Amino acid sequence: MTTARSRGLGAEIRKLRKEAGLRLEELAEQCDWSRATLGRIEVGAKVPSETEIAIILGTLGIKGQKRTRILELAEDAHKPHWWEVGNPGLPQQLVALLEFERSATGITDVSIGFIPGLLQIADYTRAIMVAGGLKDSDVESRVALRLGRQSVLTGKSPVEFHALIDESVLHRPVGGSDVMGEQLRHIMRMALRPHITVQVIPYDLGAHVGLNGNQLLMKFQRQRTIVYLEHRRAGTFLDDPADTSPFVESVASLAKAALSPHESADLIAACAKKMEEGNVSDHELA
Repeated sequence: MTTARSRGLGAEIRKLRKEAGLRLEELAEQCDWSRATLGRIEVGAKVPSETEIAIILGTLGIKGQKRTRILELAEDAHKPHWWEVGNPGLPQQLVALLEFERSATGITDVSIGFIPGLLQIADYTRAIMVAGGLKDSDVESRVALRLGRQSVLTGKSPVEFHALIDESVLHRPVGGSDVMGEQLRHIMRMALRPHITVQVIPYDLGAHVGLNGNQLLMKFQRQRTIVYLEHRRAGTFLDDPADTSPFVESVASLAKAALSPHESADLIAACAKKMEEGNVSDHELA
């Protein structure tokens, strides 16, 4: 069975192959396999055995901690949940997340604390990274990675994207009022694209299910929906329907309760104007 973890493992293997400068058929030949066998591993349709993963890693010359990490991923690849906690470097889920976003037919982002990553401008992202305590030497590479993800919205065949943003996010001057004003204008421009829908979850709604935390839902043509939950030092991929269905249902209810796209655009424009006019108190900027 294809799971989020098996697909994540496949994405890791594909990344290592490409870093080695090998085409799929070239690595398959070196492993003495058919192209179809390796292809199934890379898309997550086949979880490699201990011997098979050892052959792949040996052929690619992968050693040390990287080898250990891939072996651990392979060992538990049948598990429906993928937890990564306390990783001081780039999240290991990032490779899988990038792959899932590229292959998704629809993405819904429920954002409670920040503007959705796929809609962020560089200065907004930079301010978040700095506030999160990321080392100065790592900030720019992380900003570039986040901006690189946005190609799924701007390429030739962009994914259908639905952003549900809590109203509080619009009033928080991340990076200062000038940066936030430009960030809000950017959302307005992106929302004009036919494949992008932006809705604001208003204060007046009071308590709502989205307050439980940010959630990213990714739908695929032939595979199960994946829900990604991300926190500062932990991230989870869910793909078991028993786990994902409550999130799918909550997103549908939030979309009905949120402001319409037109009403949302008006509110975002008003917030942008307020930021641009500098009507943000020093207390709010602190």
